[in-house]
Amino acid sequence: MAGRTTQIIHLRYGRAVSVDLEVEESRIRGVFTGPSPCDDPLHALRLALDAPLDFPPLEQAVIPDDRIALVLDRDVPGASMIIAEVWKRLHERGVRAANVTVLQPADQSAASPSDPRVDLPEEVREIVKWQVHETVPEDEGGLHYLATSAAGERIYLAGAVQDADVILSIGRIGFDPLLGYRGTNSAFYPGLSTLEAVKKAHGQGHSELGSDDERPLRQMVDEVGWLLGTQFTIQVIPAAQGGVAEILAGSIESVFRKGRETLSDRWTVSLPDRVETVVVAVDEDAGGHGWNQIAAALAVAKRLVVRDGRMIVLSQLAQSPGEGLEILRRAEEPRNAFRPLRQIGPADLVAATQFAQAVDWGRVYLLSRLDSDLVEDLFCVPIENAAEVSRLLAADEESCVFVGSAQHADAKIG
Repeated sequence: MAGRTTQIIHLRYGRAVSVDLEVEESRIRGVFTGPSPCDDPLHALRLALDAPLDFPPLEQAVIPDDRIALVLDRDVPGASMIIAEVWKRLHERGVRAANVTVLQPADQSAASPSDPRVDLPEEVREIVKWQVHETVPEDEGGLHYLATSAAGERIYLAGAVQDADVILSIGRIGFDPLLGYRGTNSAFYPGLSTLEAVKKAHGQGHSELGSDDERPLRQMVDEVGWLLGTQFTIQVIPAAQGGVAEILAGSIESVFRKGRETLSDRWTVSLPDRVETVVVAVDEDAGGHGWNQIAAALAVAKRLVVRDGRMIVLSQLAQSPGEGLEILRRAEEPRNAFRPLRQIGPADLVAATQFAQAVDWGRVYLLSRLDSDLVEDLFCVPIENAAEVSRLLAADEESCVFVGSAQHADAKIG
């Protein structure tokens, strides 16, 4: 690249691995790495709890005899820290540990979560209850009837949440292919409901819709939250490297509104036109480093790249593919997988659909720890190491954009 001005692009991927890519400046249309983790997330949490948005402090909303349900969504950065700080304030208010339950929703597409009580004082760690909801058919019982929705659907939820005097949701504001935005009330439904509710909500996403467009499922989860009467929430804005960028606490409506604005401001990649090459780096986050993260990053790349353009994924992916990705693997062409994915509805439906849509749209190059034959079976070109990425980028004059922690991002053109 002698005689040409170049720029070094630094990207992190996998579990604390990084790469420096040298690219001609004239080709670069953007470099986006997401917000850095805040220096002191515990301090940020305490500030948010001391001055909640449009709601009194948590300590003023409970009395000593209250039964407390802390509904903790999956994949929340700093989850154990949040649980410990909330308990500290409940304890100071006189609430007994035996009256506190940490309840997590079911998620068929993810591994079992780790115990979020690890940062609690040892003397109460086993007294505070922790439950991961198991979805069961409606006719098997074990769930409590909440109400009938405006659309006429009977809503059942876990008894632990309906029996509580105070319900507090703890989650992560994020872009979501089904909801538009996840966060706040999406911790309750459908993950704390019946197997039928989970299957009904299980879909392939709405790639034609923007995050701010109305989604029936989002309206439904907010209706469930309203029917429950829950008012207080703690929500995390994710940072790169699996960290915490910001923490919001307060009323459901105010936190969700502020959270959407903050997320869009910090995690939206905007370009005037599509580019010919998109490089997405995927690092380990609170949900791990698996197909869900890779597929979400590819969905971002697809929205940024021209038809038949190149999408280069930097990862250390080593997870075996799920049922949905195996359906794609057996297909003669990517688009042939769409119908059986819809018909079967595997647990990894969303990730498999995002992956299939990406490889149907353009050329995907995947750096991972997977066997190269498996990568090729999934209609991708395997990359063995970071040096190959540099050679790929140096081989042509295509316009390009770089996105770090791409699984958290959204993309807009125009």
